[in-house]
Amino acid sequence: MEGNDFLGEETSNFVQRYEKMLRNRTKDYFEPDAIEMIAEHYLQQEKYKKAESAIHYGLDMYPQHVGFWVKLAEVYLHTDRHDLALVELDKAAIYEPCNSEVYLLKGEVLLGLDDASSAKHCFEKAIQFTDELTDCLFEIGFIFQDHDLFSEAIYYFKEIIKLDVANEQAYYETANCLDLLYRYEEAIALLNQLIDIEPYNATAWYNLGVIHTKLNHFKEAIEAFDYCLVIDETYTVAKFNKANALVEMELFDDAISTYQEVIDEEGEDGITLCNLAGCYERKGDYEQSRTLYKKASLSNPNLAEAWFGIGLTLYKDNKGKDALQFFKRAVLLETDNIEYLMVLGECEFSLDLSNDAMGTFEKITEIDPSFVEAWIDWSFVLYTAADYSGAEQLLRKALSYNPDSYACYYRLALVLQKAGKAKEALVQFEKALQINFEEHNHVFKTYPELTLIPDYLHLVDIYRPKSTD
Repeated sequence: MEGNDFLGEETSNFVQRYEKMLRNRTKDYFEPDAIEMIAEHYLQQEKYKKAESAIHYGLDMYPQHVGFWVKLAEVYLHTDRHDLALVELDKAAIYEPCNSEVYLLKGEVLLGLDDASSAKHCFEKAIQFTDELTDCLFEIGFIFQDHDLFSEAIYYFKEIIKLDVANEQAYYETANCLDLLYRYEEAIALLNQLIDIEPYNATAWYNLGVIHTKLNHFKEAIEAFDYCLVIDETYTVAKFNKANALVEMELFDDAISTYQEVIDEEGEDGITLCNLAGCYERKGDYEQSRTLYKKASLSNPNLAEAWFGIGLTLYKDNKGKDALQFFKRAVLLETDNIEYLMVLGECEFSLDLSNDAMGTFEKITEIDPSFVEAWIDWSFVLYTAADYSGAEQLLRKALSYNPDSYACYYRLALVLQKAGKAKEALVQFEKALQINFEEHNHVFKTYPELTLIPDYLHLVDIYRPKSTD
């Protein structure tokens, strides 16, 4: 029997005996260590009231047992009673001034009170008194991670690397923090440092590929994933991510074969099937793509991407009426997915379901008022219905959220021109030119009637960038 197994069995026996005592309303005798194990069992299960009761039971028998004060402080920490936790830890520090655990926990409590300076002071004491320096440094790093203080966490993880240049976990934790801080180049340098020490470390190569992907260095990412797979051909997640990078490079045939290898090794799952389907979709093979999306929907009926994919391939095959139900199913599963809602709105409009389309675009603007495209499409529905007044009001509302949106100003100018408000239309057109001059070319191409109005051409000449020759 392994030591951990024995400890688990022993704890279980203590817990059963303790709970039997509570049921029988008797009073039994336990050694302090046994009560600490019972309390820890409840803490692990997040049963804080039970943990607190067990500790108080122990304190009735052993009122000066420091371990109970520390455990009680843990309960107070987890239940946001930070001031009470500090009281218990200060008592513990008086009796055991060299107890590293006390200072670790006190530092964590102080971070919960947003007192990072005092917390760091406690952590330095924990480091001073610990017999397990590496473990202590990891613990401090994890505490800072839990409070989203990633720069501080990095410091302690790097201290571990100074002590043990080959400590793999310290590299990964540091790289993870750098990743969360978007400091990708530093993460790459760190992982390369580990690879220089351990060139056959498959996980290091894999993580290097992931970071390169986030920088859109897809060629480098694929190379890193390939090294990972040479070292460990069973590292399927590297193969999956390699396929994703191939898609980004538009090497769809290579991506297809790589996704297929993942399926051959791991079996069919909804996500991989959707990614594979996406490759065929982007190649224009909508029938094969749709077949795979359907497989994905059978594999996982709650996968919105699969239902959306079925709808998209139908929509691209000019089967909007058939596509509509699949878009709605996707939106039902992911109600706040703006991409899905936008395509649903466009589909509804193409099927002359104007009221439904406007309702969909309205929902998008409620989710994200800064999403200009939804305002523009919504205004276009009103514009095509000759409701110029409604379109004008809508676009002015859009501009209240997006005052620098040249697209809204150009569209508002067009709406006002159609409504017979020529002077105001020119004012809005001029604002648009000031923000994005080049976009007027697209506007003129889409609405060539504006080029027949001299005032618009005059404004364009005024704002045309002057030649430097």
